[in-house]
Amino acid sequence: AGNSARLRNFQLQHEIDRMEERIDMLEEQLDASSSGASSATSCTFDDECIVLSQCNNGFGNECYCQLPMGVCDSQLLTERETGHCARPHLGCNRSLKPVMGCDGNYYGNPSCAQAAAVNVLCDIRADPDCTIPVPDEADGPTSS
Repeated sequence: AGNSARLRNFQLQHEIDRMEERIDMLEEQLDASSSGASSATSCTFDDECIVLSQCNNGFGNECYCQLPMGVCDSQLLTERETGHCARPHLGCNRSLKPVMGCDGNYYGNPSCAQAAAVNVLCDIRADPDCTIPVPDEADGPTSS
C-alpha cells in the first residue's frame, strides 16, 4: 500500500508541475498580448509608463517598467534590451517558484513580484545565493 501511495503522490506532483508550467506559459502569452510589440510600450523607467492611457485603470494600479530578469537598474540594460510597460497583476498564482525582487524581498513566484510591481532579480532555485548588488561607492570612502 505504501508504494501505491508514493506512486500516486508522484503522479499528482507531476500533474501539478505540468499545470504550473501551463499557467506560466499562459501568463507569458497574456503579458505579451497586453504589452504588445509596439515601441510605445517600450521603456527604461517607470515614469515612461504611468502616462500611458492603457495604464490608468482608475484604481491607482498604474503600469511600471518591467525590466528583463536580472536587471534592477535600467542603466545596466544593453543596447538591445529594453523593458516594457506592464500592469501589475491583481493577484498571483500559488505555484512555488521563489524569486528575489529588486526591492530585496522574496516572492513566491514571478507573478507575485509582478503583482507588487517589482522587477525580478533572480530565480532562487537557480541561484540560491542571489543578493542585491551593492554599488561600489557604498563600500566606503575612497581616496582621490
